[in-house]
Amino acid sequence: MTDLSRFSLEGQTAIVTGGGGGIGRGCARAFAKAGANVVIASVPPEEIPPAVAEVEALGVQALGVTVDVSKSDQVAAMVKQSVEKFGRIDILANVAGGSFSRSSYTTQFKKVPLVEMSEEDFMGVFEINVKSVFLCSKAVVPVMKKQGKGVIINIGSNAGRGNPTNSLDMAAYAAAKAAVINLTVNMAHQWGPDVRVNCIAPGMINTPRVGTDRGALANAAKRIAVGRVGVADDIGGVALFLASEAAAFVNGAILDAHGGS
Repeated sequence: MTDLSRFSLEGQTAIVTGGGGGIGRGCARAFAKAGANVVIASVPPEEIPPAVAEVEALGVQALGVTVDVSKSDQVAAMVKQSVEKFGRIDILANVAGGSFSRSSYTTQFKKVPLVEMSEEDFMGVFEINVKSVFLCSKAVVPVMKKQGKGVIINIGSNAGRGNPTNSLDMAAYAAAKAAVINLTVNMAHQWGPDVRVNCIAPGMINTPRVGTDRGALANAAKRIAVGRVGVADDIGGVALFLASEAAAFVNGAILDAHGGS
C-alpha cells in the first residue's frame, strides 16, 4: 500500500489569504482534508462563514478573519488571532490578489490598458498582489522561526512568467505577479532552512469570482494540452504538496500549473 503519511498536515495550522473563494477556498479544502486547522482570511466578510463551515465539515477547526492583507495593522491582527486560537502557524498560503479590485474592502484599482492606467490603479495592482505577500510573509516568519519550521506558498501566475498575455489590460497584473515570483526566490534564500518558500504559477482557472471572463476561459480551453481550464482544487492539490513533508527538498521553486498552455 502506498504510504501517504508525508502528505499529512495533522495538527498543523494554515492561514489562507483570499480563502473565502476561488483558489483560496480550494487551498483551504486541500489543507483541511489533510488534517490542518485553517484560518480563512478574506474579504468581503460574507464570503467567510460558508468557507469556515466547509472546512469544519471536513473534521478540523477553522477561524474566519476579515482582513485587507495590504494593510499592516490588519495583517498583524490576523496573525495574533491565529496564534491565540491555534497556538502556532505552520503554513501561509498567499492567495489574495487579482487583476482588478473585486471588493470595496480592499485597495481599489481598475483593469485597463497601460496607456489608460492611472498611477493609482497601477500601484493598486502591486498593493494587493505584491505588498500583501510581503506583509503577510514578514508577519508569520517570526512565529515559524520560533517553532523551527514553516512553509509559505505564494500564488503567482503564468502571466508573471514573461509570457505575453492575450489581453491588453493584464500587463500591470503580469508585472506584479513577476514580482511575486522573484520575491519568492529571495524569501526562500533569506528565511531558510527553517522556512521553505515556494510559488505556484497557475494558468487559466475557472473560479466563481465576479469579473471572470467566461468567454476567455472557453477560448483558453482550446489551447490547453489537457483539454480544459483549471479549477480551484487543481491548485489546492499543488499547494498541499508544497505544504507537506513530501516537498521537504523543494524550496525557492516556481511550479507551473497551467495544464500545458
